[in-house]
Formats: sequence, C-alpha cells, structure tokens
Amino acid sequence: MKLLRSGWLAFVVVGLLPLVAVWLFAPGYRQDALDAFVLYLGALGLAAGVRATRAATVHVHEPALAAEIDDPLDVLPERPLELEKLERDVYLSIGTSFHLHHRLRPLLREIAATRLLLRHGVDLDRRPELAAQMLGPAAWEWVRPDREPPRDTWERGPQLAELTAVVDALERI
Repeated sequence: MKLLRSGWLAFVVVGLLPLVAVWLFAPGYRQDALDAFVLYLGALGLAAGVRATRAATVHVHEPALAAEIDDPLDVLPERPLELEKLERDVYLSIGTSFHLHHRLRPLLREIAATRLLLRHGVDLDRRPELAAQMLGPAAWEWVRPDREPPRDTWERGPQLAELTAVVDALERI
C-alpha cells in the first residue's frame, strides 16, 4: 500500500508497458527490451535510494557569510619546499651511498664550512686540522675535502644514528 501511495508502482507499470508491447509485437527485440527494462528498474532503484538518503539526512541551515570567510588560524601552514627537498635527500642518502656523497654531503659540507668560518674564523679547506678537531671524527669523515666517492654506488648509506651524530656535531659548532 505504501509503495502504491508513493508512486513507485506507477513508474514500474509505465516502464512495463513498452516491454509488453515489444514482447507482443516485435519478438525479435525481446532481449533488447528486457535489457532496457532492467536498466530502467536500476534507475528507479537509484532514484529511490537518493530519495531515502535525502529524507534521512538532517537539514542543516545554510552557512552564514561569517562562517564562509576563511579563518587564518584554520589553515595549516604549508611546509617549505626546501625542507621537503632536504628530507627527501636525507631519505635517499640513507638508501644509497651515491646519493649521500653527491647530494647530502655537499650540503653538510657547506653548513660546516659556513659555521666554522662565521663562528670561529676557521676555513674548512685552508685549516683542515683545526676544522677536524672542532668537528669531531664522525662529522669530519663526512665533510673532509679529500673524501673519495663510493666505489659501489648502490651500497647502502649510513644508519640514521650516524647521520644524527653528524648533524649534532654540526649544531655544536
């Protein structure tokens, strides 16, 4: 009774009429008519689902203009591209010694040279003995000017703990 009252049965009957007409008067197209009727029933099912879902949702008022204005505190700050690049270089350097030697090492060397020169007046290339003493053995091994490139470019890079020790040594300068 509820189905009849809602009008869905009328839609099914309206879709059934062309099926019956094709079934009686054009027997060669029975399969096509049946396919079309099944698609029609599927569309009715989707419409019924949309209607039921819409009826089940809570009606919320439209947002006010004040709610639409962006609050600067709601927006998360974007991460700097240089930070993302540096994180990627660290990750790749842990994976291969080639990336460590050719991408991360020059950056660490630049940081060490700048900090030594600005804070202590020591040139990394001209006074390597004093620079090695200030940096410590772990960091010096990475930034020394005569470090050889890796023989095996696919060799695994350093452990994260070793990298952390080098960064700590650079921060202590």
